[in-house]
Amino acid sequence: MAFRTLLLLLSLCLSTPVLAQTLVADASSRPGAGASAQPRVNDGPQSLDALAIEAGAITFDGRLDDAAWLGAEVATDFVQFSPNPGAVAGERTEARVLYDRAAIYVGMRMYDSQPETIDARLARRDEGMNTDWALVGFDSYNDDRTAFVFSVNPAGVLRDFLVFDDVREDGSWDAVWDAKVHRDEHGWTAEFRIPFSQLRYSADAGVQEWGIQFARDIARTGETDFWSPMEPDTDGMVSQFGVLGQLRDLRAPRSLEIQPYVAGAITRAPGNEANPFYNATDAEPRVGLDVKYGLTSDVTLTATINPDFGQVEADPAQVNLGGFELFFQERRPFFVEGADVFSMEPRRFFSNNRPNLLYTRRIGRSPQRRGFVTDAAEEAAGEEGVVYTDAPGQTTILGAAKVSGRIGDVPFGVLNAVTGPEHGRFQAFDEHGGMVHDGRGLVEPTSNYFVGRARTNLGGTRVGTLLTSVYRDTGDDAIASLLPQQSTVGGVDVEHPFAEDWLLSAQLSGSYVTGDEEAITRLQTAFPRVYQRPDAGAFGLDESRTALYGASGEVNVLKTSGEHWLGGVHAQFVSPGFDANDLGFQSRADNAGIGGVLVYTQNEPQGAFRRYSANVFGGVNWNYDGDRLGTFVGFNGNGQFLNFWGANVNGNVWARTLDDRLTRGGPLAGSPAGFQLNGNIWSDDRKAVSGYAWSGGNWNELGSWRWSAEAGVEARPSSNLTLRVGPEFGVSHTAQQYVGTFEAPGLAATFGERYVFGEVDQTSVSASVRADWTFTPDLSLQLYVRPFIASGTYDRYRQLQEPRQLTFPVFGEDFGSVEVDADGEVTLDPGDGSEPVSFGSPNFTVRSLQGNAVLRWQYRPGSALFLVWQQQRNGFDDRGDLRFGRDLPGVLYRDDLTNVFLVKLSYWLG
Repeated sequence: MAFRTLLLLLSLCLSTPVLAQTLVADASSRPGAGASAQPRVNDGPQSLDALAIEAGAITFDGRLDDAAWLGAEVATDFVQFSPNPGAVAGERTEARVLYDRAAIYVGMRMYDSQPETIDARLARRDEGMNTDWALVGFDSYNDDRTAFVFSVNPAGVLRDFLVFDDVREDGSWDAVWDAKVHRDEHGWTAEFRIPFSQLRYSADAGVQEWGIQFARDIARTGETDFWSPMEPDTDGMVSQFGVLGQLRDLRAPRSLEIQPYVAGAITRAPGNEANPFYNATDAEPRVGLDVKYGLTSDVTLTATINPDFGQVEADPAQVNLGGFELFFQERRPFFVEGADVFSMEPRRFFSNNRPNLLYTRRIGRSPQRRGFVTDAAEEAAGEEGVVYTDAPGQTTILGAAKVSGRIGDVPFGVLNAVTGPEHGRFQAFDEHGGMVHDGRGLVEPTSNYFVGRARTNLGGTRVGTLLTSVYRDTGDDAIASLLPQQSTVGGVDVEHPFAEDWLLSAQLSGSYVTGDEEAITRLQTAFPRVYQRPDAGAFGLDESRTALYGASGEVNVLKTSGEHWLGGVHAQFVSPGFDANDLGFQSRADNAGIGGVLVYTQNEPQGAFRRYSANVFGGVNWNYDGDRLGTFVGFNGNGQFLNFWGANVNGNVWARTLDDRLTRGGPLAGSPAGFQLNGNIWSDDRKAVSGYAWSGGNWNELGSWRWSAEAGVEARPSSNLTLRVGPEFGVSHTAQQYVGTFEAPGLAATFGERYVFGEVDQTSVSASVRADWTFTPDLSLQLYVRPFIASGTYDRYRQLQEPRQLTFPVFGEDFGSVEVDADGEVTLDPGDGSEPVSFGSPNFTVRSLQGNAVLRWQYRPGSALFLVWQQQRNGFDDRGDLRFGRDLPGVLYRDDLTNVFLVKLSYWLG
């Protein structure tokens, strides 16, 4: 776990080269034991010939004692990637390659001078862990950018992933393949069988050459070895592969994979017995089919009918007081697999809330129309009656298909998905309990989602395009006034290497959205752009518009290679009218900025460190009126010590600027200067017990502050059982938290509106508890529980008196008065004769308990049985004070409980 934290930190501060190269050695690799530097060997790319065999020539058992293996050419002379790049490997490793008409085979012999210390930990497939590994990667396109990577550990745990753009990893890629392992007095052996149907290559009747790489991790010493030398100071990963030759007469694998599934879910949830739509037990059976067909050896069609788009683990509970939409990771297999094909994220050292043009969680999202009850139903119920409603939680995806691969030297992907119309039902009852109205309303229209992506290489410059489109059937007037009819986003990206160690990375995108006047007005006033801001100069609200359009772009100049020094500068902009949120994720528009980072890395042992890095960074942001929204500088340093422990510290300071979002569409407000500081430390996770601790906080000149801490312990009582506990705690004080906007015609300085804020004290407590029990590499049980409690208490209510003001005067202290009644309702009287404002208590206590148990059995390659139990408890009140004696029992057993039981059986035919 600690090393994963290190990888994340490296990704933030070192850019992709070092991170990506480390990942090819598997996420569980470690730097070595810090021995003195050894002679450099094997300075150039390696080459190896594959040996053709007849089907059945080898016994697939992991022993490598067949005659065919003995007759194959041997790859030897592995060298270290870490701790001493280029030095002779500490243990001898051999690799051989065979192939027949159906599959390619790899045999690896890992000699070990201490075979009794080989780390053979059990876990479910694709679990990254610190153990011994054997790895092979194929650049079957031979393009120096794409690799299919397969690895196995001494317990037979499989892991595969895809490398694309030479430096990026897609761990969601899953192939149907197998490996066998064997241990003996010399070490251990691994035998891979990878069907050609799982790879992508050009069919050729002659002789082909592929790129190939072998690697080995030795957990005991923390050493990672490669066959073809991998330099940590050199950008790129696949481009450093060796050569696999003598692949003759490879046929195009016109593969057909069919995976039908049957699934069912039973949900037991609390509810109102008087509600006619309530069922204490709700059953949902499903049957569907996934199909993959190799149109050519380079192009694959993936289609799904009545897809199972459920996700096993719920999104974590959060409290959002900021107005910005929260981002949650995509977890659904159809969209996760092959996401690299559609990726259009420029190389950069850090992101600054730039638009993500593709966010597939928009497909099948929750219906967007909330108020679908008609006026007639409300009138029929009357003041003493009641209206019950029932609406689906998700939009049904009728079908989806992807075509991906390459034509010549052009990788491409096309995705299309169709979601059906969703209706909410309502029934109105009068004061006597008699039903007086029954109806339904459209809550989400039929929609079509399209994505197209292509890339090519023009004289060493990579050029790509992306097009997304959403079209909705907005014939219903209520939907037409809510949602745009169509949205199109197109973009171009470029990567151009120059001067050996440097890279230019750029992207330019445009959006065009059309719809009803009311729908486009909603877009203009939405939080990403707030066209209604009264003191804006670059734009203004136009309620007659039926279209919205804009552009975004960025340029990054990066130093991606070098013995120690890396860095980069960037510039970016998002115009006020740019909108990618129909099929992307965009926090805000109306923004431009510049920044830079300078990085120093030490990839070999030095002093107390096995390796370390440090960087400094800074930047400035403006809106399109030229108002400065942020000026910041910071630093980050991290390293791993000789004892395999690690530490990180980072911080930044920012100057006093302006905030054009604090008033939620009102005038500008001042933004205070401040600083933050964070640090964490983690232990050697090769041990049976390991852990980490993190703490950080920030402060600003208004007196706002935040402090939070978390820790984690991982224990492995046996090689097949892992227990993890991670508590988190946070407290904060916010001096000026937005409460609401109220009409005040007499306030000319704030454009006839009263903008009210309050001081809020927040406390949050949570913990993640996991248990992973692996019975065999194909059978595992995972348990997960996460209780979460958060509270917030408001007082000292304030009011913005004029635009650009930094400190707001307080009701009852600086002017006027404030009253809070027994029910918590707040009344603010300005004391100037104008109308007081009142609102309900903004205090809150939120409780959540999420848990699940997942039994996964892969009973044959590509086929699996899932048994899942999910439990969810949710509670809320407006007391605002967190008390463990009251709230902990609530989250554990008092709050409303929902249980979901799921079973899914899939069968792979290929």
